[in-house]
Amino acid sequence: MEGQNDQNDLKVKRIAVAIIVVFHVVGLLGFLIPAAQPYFIKLVPFHLLLMFAVIVFSYNADVKRLLLLVSGVFLCGFLVEVLGVHTGKIFGSYYYGDTLGYKVAAVPLLMGVNWVILIFSIGQMMKSMKIRHSILASVLGAFILVGFDFFLEPVAMKFNYWQWDWHEIPVQNYVAWFIVSVILLKFYYALGLKQQKYIGATMFVSQLIFFVVLYMTTGTNIFA
Repeated sequence: MEGQNDQNDLKVKRIAVAIIVVFHVVGLLGFLIPAAQPYFIKLVPFHLLLMFAVIVFSYNADVKRLLLLVSGVFLCGFLVEVLGVHTGKIFGSYYYGDTLGYKVAAVPLLMGVNWVILIFSIGQMMKSMKIRHSILASVLGAFILVGFDFFLEPVAMKFNYWQWDWHEIPVQNYVAWFIVSVILLKFYYALGLKQQKYIGATMFVSQLIFFVVLYMTTGTNIFA
């Protein structure tokens, strides 16, 4: 019976990986084709919700711990964004566009979801690297997320996820991303979530490739 359960779990993981890869590839093509861009921009909220659902429904361990992670990261990530938008003291002066959908206190609710996806994905990826010290893993993971954000920011401005005042991305933003990421990753490790084969690495690498390609091909390169 245990062997059968392992086989079923592996099948679920393979389906989840296929969904992650296929939807990122299709989404990337949609963003790269000018005529299709307006339609695919409208699908961004549904894409994020789908990726969130993949994480939740493919998880095969203690669901209570996963729900603690989701609720904690969502609330913390969302509240940090609210404070950031309204004070300009955390990330810098910025505001959200319409791409990410419904807003509460001028911040899309999906920003909380996005933080959950990123923290879960990078946390799982760092676990696969067998780094035993949680603080070291959290710091290294935060550096990787800052690198990810470097490619994300210009693309986000291009497609109206959010906009920076004076169209300049402040260094403060990357410092804040690092600090928030370290805190949330330490929370992830404190919960002791079980490693899920393939899911985290596939999710993070797919998102990274998505934004790197857009960064390089849609005139968003800040060095161009």
